[in-house]
Amino acid sequence: MKKMYHLVTAISITTLLMSCSTGKTPTQVASNFINRQSIVHTTRDTYPAKNPQQVALYAGDKTPHTAYRVIGIAKISRYNLLGLKRQDIALENMMKSLAASIGGDGVIDIATNNDSMQANIIQFQRILI
Repeated sequence: MKKMYHLVTAISITTLLMSCSTGKTPTQVASNFINRQSIVHTTRDTYPAKNPQQVALYAGDKTPHTAYRVIGIAKISRYNLLGLKRQDIALENMMKSLAASIGGDGVIDIATNNDSMQANIIQFQRILI
């Protein structure tokens, strides 16, 4: 019984420390784990969250026609936590939500394989003349 108590305590402390070290709320860390998704920030700048419906997906030949900056890399598993394969439309919606959560205007360089989908999240830049 005492060993079990120490094990549970150690796991709890580790989880709390990991959630503090990421700079994200424990709820966001848990959500990303459950949805099997991640974001790597490529800049120190922060942007306000946006509406996922306004995030553009640039797939194939499509490219943005304005200046942009890559602000992150998003990765989503093609399978949910139970091992069931996600539909492509669900993956696209998840990618838009991830991009919107860090202030992205679009998603480019979408690469897929059997296990995951990965893309660069972009923020459009204003050019002052």
